[in-house]
Amino acid sequence: MEYKTFWQQLGQGEFKRGEFERVGKGGRQVWIQASYNPIFDLSGKPFKVVKFASDITDQKMKNADFEGQIDAIGKSQAVIEFDMKGNILSANDNFLKSMGYTLKEVQGRHHSIFVDAEYGASREYKQFWEKLNRGEFESAEFQRFAKNGREVWIQASYNPICDLSGKPFKVVKYATDITAKKNAVAFISGSLMRLSQGDLSDRIDQDLDEEFEPVKAALNSTVERLNELVLDIYKASSSVSATAREIQSGTTELSNRTEIQATNLEETAASTQEITATLKQNADTSESAVKLANEATKKAERGGKVVVDAVAAMEDIENASNQISDIIGVINEIAFQTNLLALNAAVEAARAGEQGRGFAVVAGEVRNLAQRSAKASIEIKNLINASVSKVKDGTHLVRESGENLVEIVEAIKNVSDLIGMMSVATKEQSMGIVDINRTITEMDNMTQQNAGLAEETTAASENMLGEAENLLELVQFFKTRRA
Repeated sequence: MEYKTFWQQLGQGEFKRGEFERVGKGGRQVWIQASYNPIFDLSGKPFKVVKFASDITDQKMKNADFEGQIDAIGKSQAVIEFDMKGNILSANDNFLKSMGYTLKEVQGRHHSIFVDAEYGASREYKQFWEKLNRGEFESAEFQRFAKNGREVWIQASYNPICDLSGKPFKVVKYATDITAKKNAVAFISGSLMRLSQGDLSDRIDQDLDEEFEPVKAALNSTVERLNELVLDIYKASSSVSATAREIQSGTTELSNRTEIQATNLEETAASTQEITATLKQNADTSESAVKLANEATKKAERGGKVVVDAVAAMEDIENASNQISDIIGVINEIAFQTNLLALNAAVEAARAGEQGRGFAVVAGEVRNLAQRSAKASIEIKNLINASVSKVKDGTHLVRESGENLVEIVEAIKNVSDLIGMMSVATKEQSMGIVDINRTITEMDNMTQQNAGLAEETTAASENMLGEAENLLELVQFFKTRRA
């Protein structure tokens, strides 16, 4: 019907302008800013309509979104508007309900009705509005007062709204009543403060904002548990104090006995040290004897080696003498042959007569030399044979000396081994005594340490007794609920 009327009016020549909802292809919603212009003929009768339009769908959607957000904020928050002087222009139901006013009671009045008189007259309050007039945003927690003087805490933002030239022309305030949260925080803070002062008898009995009820329950439970723990600690510290007194008495007795044991061990350690010194001296003497015996053994071995070498040298001399005797025998044979040749030469020279005389003289000289050579070789052979006989006798004596030295070396070795065994036994005894002495020394050290520990334990037990008494004093700091 409305659409039909719209065209009837155009048919009557009426001009139409505005925002119109239309349907695009596929059923899509389209918004246009349009003017419908009737065109008249010469007689003044409309004969057609010309439409000028622009698509404002996006703008309409943005405006719808913005209006939806503002509407949602208005439903969930307290909203109030002021002019730039602070006079109230409007307020929504959430704000009016929170502050206990009607719109008629606040409209046209100044914002200062919500603050205390002192703050309303302060320089700080004046600067607050000056800041908003500069277009600056302000957000914080604010203390305000309702119609009946009741304290109200709000989380609010003051938002300057600017015109097209950028100049603020009003202030819109969005606020949330956080009084219940503030009260809950105050109760919880007070309980925690009393807890810090040792008061475990306090509990939060007031009903808090639903959000803080779990915190209240947890805090009350914690304080109750602390109350039980402190009572248990008080009982335990009393028991510890009594036990510390008993430990102190026992450790004092232990300290005295440990000191006596330490004295006895010191005397035993001194005696074993003397025995250790004696055994060490015997071991050192045995080591010296072993060294001397080893040196004698080495010297005897060296003498035996010299004898062996001498025997070998004499045998070499005997062999060489035999070889020389053989060579002299050969020389004697050569002299004998030379003598025969000389005789033959003399006979031949005599036969030759006068011509062989000179040759005979030479043959005679050769015979004389051969005879002297034969005589000399016989004498040398006799001397060499005598030397060989003496070398044989010397070799026999040296061999006997070598055998005797070997027996002496064996005897010295046996003596050295016996002394070595005595030295090893003495060392083992000395090491055993050293181990005993070390053990006694360690026992003495441990006893000394035990004595020190006993003294420290005595001091610690005294300290523990003092700490237990201090603990009792500290526990008495708390004020508890007795079961």
